[in-house]
Amino acid sequence: MSKALVNLNEALNRLIANAPIRVPKSSKINNDTVALEAGLKRGAVKRSRPELAELLDNIKEAEAKRLGKEYSKKNSKIVMKNETLKLKQQLKELQEKYDLQLSQINSLIFENHRLKRENQFLNEENNNKIIGFKPNKN
Repeated sequence: MSKALVNLNEALNRLIANAPIRVPKSSKINNDTVALEAGLKRGAVKRSRPELAELLDNIKEAEAKRLGKEYSKKNSKIVMKNETLKLKQQLKELQEKYDLQLSQINSLIFENHRLKRENQFLNEENNNKIIGFKPNKN
């Protein structure tokens, strides 16, 4: 974890504990107040930075708790992205299995067709060689 990320997490913890050093007490907990509390400029915490994804989620959760609201991580973008990645990986694996099974089915269909032709050929060949016998009635 980078030093800046550690500072941002410590700043968030101070804001949660309502013991900030650089911003007024009882400040809203948002990206800018966390950045200011960490000694950075306003706007330093941006959603576009993937390394801050977990911090952004924690900031939203902390503000929801401060306001007495319930925050659900189930709906957060980070959780949704992770779930999407898992589902894409699962889809890829299932597609590979499907392609393999389809290949095996095609191979079996071809083999079945070949064996039917061979069987038909052998039946025709044997029918020409077999002489019919009539049983004697004694």
